[in-house]
Amino acid sequence: MIMLPIISCIILLLLAFIHVYWAFGEKKGIIAVIPQDNHNQRQFTPGKWITLLVAGCLFCACLILGIQSSLIPLIKQPKLVNILSFFCFLVFGLRAIGDFNYVGLFKKIRKTSFSKMDSIAYTPLCLFLSFTFIYVFMTK
Repeated sequence: MIMLPIISCIILLLLAFIHVYWAFGEKKGIIAVIPQDNHNQRQFTPGKWITLLVAGCLFCACLILGIQSSLIPLIKQPKLVNILSFFCFLVFGLRAIGDFNYVGLFKKIRKTSFSKMDSIAYTPLCLFLSFTFIYVFMTK
């Protein structure tokens, strides 16, 4: 079942590159990726460095998954990689559950462009990535 981590690594790399694209000022697609209230007001505006930090975290998650699943061969799987893999499972799982207001499975606000995309793509993607991390964690 090596396809699951391969697909997840590709997704994580693409997401990292999209965040780098946004960090350097591009705006395409950005309207539907930041949570909004019922009046379509953004809840925050991320800066360049925060967006690059998210890109770096996504890239690191890709590396962790690649090492944990042996896509990136190392002589020995360090315990740190196991811990970080479980941490990624938690982070993506908690993102999928959400904040009970704007994001996730249990969000209250559901009529904005972000909330629609969150229901269609972002939350299912986080569930998929969370599952991939726990699957690889449990099989190693």
